[in-house]
Amino acid sequence: MYRYLNVLPLLSLLSSLFWFSHASAAACVDGANPLGCTISTTGITYTLTGDIAPALGVDGIKMTAADTTSTTMIGDITTSGAGAYGIYLNSSDYNITTMTGDISTTGDRAYALPLSTNNSITTLTGNISTTGEAAYALYLTYGDSNITSLTGDISTTKTNAFAIIQNNIRDSITTLTGDITTTGDYAYSIYLTNSDTNTTTMTGNMSTAGDYAYGIYLRGSDTNTTTLTGDMSTAGDYAFGIHLDTSIANTTTLIGDMSTTGDYASGIHLDTSVSNTTTLIGDMSTIGYGARGIFLSDSDANITTMTGDISTTGEGARGIYLIGSDANTTTMNGDINTTGSTARGIQLSNSASNTTTMTGNISTTGATADGMLLRDSDANVINFTGAVSATGTGSYAVYANSTSDNNTLTFNQGSTIIGGFYNDGTNNTLNFNLGRAASYNFTTSGTVDWVLSDTSKTVVAGSAKSRGAADMDDAGNRLYQRFNAVYDRLIQEQRQVAQGSVRRDAWLDSYYTDSERNTVGRQLNQETRGITAGFNVSGERDLAMDFIMNVENTDSGYGLSEQTIDSNSLMLGLSFPQLLTANEGTLGVQLLAGVSDNDRALVVLDNTLTTGKTLVTDDYNNVYVSAGAQWLQALQTTQRFQSDLVVGMDVTHAQIEGSAASAYYVLADRDLTQMTTRAQYGITIQGMNKQLNINGSIGLAHASIIDGASQQYTIDGTAVRYQADKSNTYASVSLGASYEFTPQARAYLNVKRFDSNDDIDGITGNAGLTVLF
Repeated sequence: MYRYLNVLPLLSLLSSLFWFSHASAAACVDGANPLGCTISTTGITYTLTGDIAPALGVDGIKMTAADTTSTTMIGDITTSGAGAYGIYLNSSDYNITTMTGDISTTGDRAYALPLSTNNSITTLTGNISTTGEAAYALYLTYGDSNITSLTGDISTTKTNAFAIIQNNIRDSITTLTGDITTTGDYAYSIYLTNSDTNTTTMTGNMSTAGDYAYGIYLRGSDTNTTTLTGDMSTAGDYAFGIHLDTSIANTTTLIGDMSTTGDYASGIHLDTSVSNTTTLIGDMSTIGYGARGIFLSDSDANITTMTGDISTTGEGARGIYLIGSDANTTTMNGDINTTGSTARGIQLSNSASNTTTMTGNISTTGATADGMLLRDSDANVINFTGAVSATGTGSYAVYANSTSDNNTLTFNQGSTIIGGFYNDGTNNTLNFNLGRAASYNFTTSGTVDWVLSDTSKTVVAGSAKSRGAADMDDAGNRLYQRFNAVYDRLIQEQRQVAQGSVRRDAWLDSYYTDSERNTVGRQLNQETRGITAGFNVSGERDLAMDFIMNVENTDSGYGLSEQTIDSNSLMLGLSFPQLLTANEGTLGVQLLAGVSDNDRALVVLDNTLTTGKTLVTDDYNNVYVSAGAQWLQALQTTQRFQSDLVVGMDVTHAQIEGSAASAYYVLADRDLTQMTTRAQYGITIQGMNKQLNINGSIGLAHASIIDGASQQYTIDGTAVRYQADKSNTYASVSLGASYEFTPQARAYLNVKRFDSNDDIDGITGNAGLTVLF
């Protein structure tokens, strides 16, 4: 148990339960009361004006056993002497008290605004300052259902001088708009003790300077809601930013930055507290020996969320530290940087069944400064997205000792690791959810092997090694896309022949395709640039025949640019756009063959390298052959409108050459055969001038690998096989136009949008020319 027994504030609070005997001032009257005054009558309305500065030891305004009164004060109150209060409500309920002016006290235990009341509304517009020991600024004690609002700054300067304290308070609302500054030991900014179901809201900055001077402190208090919008800073040993002690089910929110300076000065510290929800939106900085960012000790079932960075500096400093704490959920969106020997990013000690999720980087600097440390902790789950860097002597990215069992650490896409994985525990799992494109060659150590898991592909032991499989998985899509633009153009040529257009001597089609998939872990981006040329080689024969030549360049990227392939290819073939006709329909046939040269690059994660990764490359060749046919059936024909239906099928075979990427991976040769069935409904509308044609189509294509879906390869000599996606269905819609400049020349533009059931979507633009010599 990490409990710090703060004797001084406890004694101060106990003594405050016995109110001082105060010299009595005269009864309050409307108007000026310069020497202070007393209200002891129920149901009266008072309007007080002018400053109040009573004699030594006399309260400014004292209300005793006076209920349902309404008091308005315009002016400042200044008291001097021990126990001389500013405005004091004692056993007085259902009151409305409004003050515009400052309150200043200068004696020990001279509380500025002590309220022992129920169902009262108190409003102060002005500043509060106290300069004595245990001189609280706003002190609510033994009351229920009060509403207290302060607009102004609070400052206290001595030991135990709390800014806002609620003692045995229930169901009350306290609001402060202004800054809090305390400069004494044990001088808390906001302090709730034995108080439940209260709402405390502050807009302004909070600063404490003194040992054990906490920013927000809840002790033995349950179901409270506390919100600070502003920055928080503490300076002093054991000076925590937010501290919950034996408190249950509280909701505490800080929107702003937090900084602590001093030995063992934690940003957020929960001690023996259960089921609390704590949220910080902002950065956290701690400086000092044993300084902690988020620290839970003997605390269970809490939810802690932070959006921002944690920076700790000091020997034994921790970013996130759980000790003797179970079933907590901690979420961190930001970086953790620790500097100092034995300074850890995340440490779990004697803690079980916790879930820690972090999106951000961990960087530790110092000897034995581990990124993540599991000590005597079981069944915990750590989900991590980011970079871990542990570079000091004896430091590990992840360390699990011999009494830490059944823990699971998941590294998500985008993670890199610098530093070792050390394990002495039983059944601890490294789960790599890095995506299909990720390759890694991690080194592990310890007396017990980690249990290895990869969510999308094979990982082999011998430390932890895996090759990205995105390129293997996408082979079918790449093969379909390689021929798709060419087939689209050939279908359009067949349509023009079927509609009676004059056969041209040559046509030229240029195209650009941009497609992508944004699914997490399976990202794909592909850009294709190509030119297809067709030459009428029918000669004197009645059979229409074109010679086809196509060149294409494709850049494919997978994951977070973890795999890239640059392909250059050449394709040749013959097309028969009207092999036969029957019943206003035509059959088109094409035979195509080609080769490609491919340069591939793989980013390989390696935790032994100072960069955490390296780049390996290889190159390989492909050979393609394809045979296809489609039937075009005219549906409706008028003078200016024509529609048709195209159904077809093609079979494509690719021989993919094996390759070796450095010493890491060797891919075997792969023969892949794909069958694609297509259906397309098209329309053509002739313009008024008969030179302009508008055309559009909707289509559906289903590509299925009928042989060669698996890729055989080895990882560091271990044989592995990856089973790729076998099929994909593509839906498309296109719109285009052609214009006949002369009887010998026609130009066209076309745009096609497509989407697939495998979340691949893209757009293709075509521009071309047909000529008659």
